[in-house]
Amino acid sequence: MRVFALINWEGLETEWTNDIGLDKKSSITAHFHKRRLTEDQDLFVRVGDFVLYGDIYYEIVTLSEPKQLFGQIDHRLEVAAKCIRAREGLFDAD
Repeated sequence: MRVFALINWEGLETEWTNDIGLDKKSSITAHFHKRRLTEDQDLFVRVGDFVLYGDIYYEIVTLSEPKQLFGQIDHRLEVAAKCIRAREGLFDAD
């Protein structure tokens, strides 16, 4: 399913693990418009869902609703999803 979102690519980190060696991690933050998801496409974003960005799959690890509509406490405008790159073999889209 195709969903439009603003993606913030947070770069590539290299980390040393004693037993494995070098490990490269990348992460993104996907900013979804809440009304477009729920009302137009009848979708709900959940932790554990996968996002395809380019040719790489990312797994959603945290969700937040950081913005209100003109300061109205009951109206949230955005769903922000913090995603980390999924390991190969973790998710098979076929």
